[in-house]
Amino acid sequence: MEKLDLSGCHPIFVRQIDCLQNKDIEGLLETYHPEAVVVRFQGVLTGIKEIGDTFGRYMDIQARYEQLLEYTHTDDTIFMRALMSVRGERELGFGAYVLKDGLIWRQVAGIEGGMRDWFAGQEDSGHAGQPGDADSA
Repeated sequence: MEKLDLSGCHPIFVRQIDCLQNKDIEGLLETYHPEAVVVRFQGVLTGIKEIGDTFGRYMDIQARYEQLLEYTHTDDTIFMRALMSVRGERELGFGAYVLKDGLIWRQVAGIEGGMRDWFAGQEDSGHAGQPGDADSA
């Protein structure tokens, strides 16, 4: 497998991906602002503890970034789309990050495929459901 090319990426993004690839949860949490919020279709994570709990479980499912497909950033905003593997299955991940004080303050993230299904099985608040779901009304 080729090495993931993160040349030209924002340093906080490079650090986050490095921590995810190496299952370094403590290092990963250091990339987040104390007031961080992560918004996902499966729910909203508020604060370092909720982010740590969810991403700790994420590391257990062998998720790895394989290739950065699209990427752009400014001083305080990052937008990306990447090819990932989860337990050997290909996934498409995407996200936007807003930085505050050089750390991730707001993150919007999504993943298509089996990992999305895995996250949907977690009991997170803020999940509106899919159109047609009984609980989405």
